[in-house]
Amino acid sequence: MTSPSQPCLSDMLMYRLYQAWSQSNPVFVRLCEGRFGITRREWRLLACAVEGGIMSSAELAAAAKLDLVRTSRTLGALCEKGWVRRLHAQADRRVVLVEATEEGRSRYRALLPEVARLNDMLVQDLSEAEVGMLRDFLGRIEQRGRRMAEENIVTDKASRRAGGTRRAQYA
Repeated sequence: MTSPSQPCLSDMLMYRLYQAWSQSNPVFVRLCEGRFGITRREWRLLACAVEGGIMSSAELAAAAKLDLVRTSRTLGALCEKGWVRRLHAQADRRVVLVEATEEGRSRYRALLPEVARLNDMLVQDLSEAEVGMLRDFLGRIEQRGRRMAEENIVTDKASRRAGGTRRAQYA
């Protein structure tokens, strides 16, 4: 039990954001995977590839906020489905560029209105002004989170190989 002055988990904004995401996520998963045969990660990369045009794998990873390993694996799946293709840059054959195929752009155009509709339903209890404020607040939180990461305010390294969350350390 927490004391009156000590916050509890349900008071934590990041926990509340996670709860909001986790409550709505199954609906989006069913839409993406069930109706369109695409995972949420594949959808994110495909959308970034369509909206961003031809770009390197690293640029696509940055746009989608994914690490390079996950991006590479997901790109492989998207290539197998025929929704994106890898191209070699003419100036430097070592650089791999990614481009959405016509089939990928078609999948994007079919899915985008459905995702937008679900997003609209998710915030239907908010006014337009509140949605605008929420977008602004989330943008500021994202910027602060980026600065916190850049400032390396927590220097501990996460290492699941070394025990990670299964290893309890108490000072």
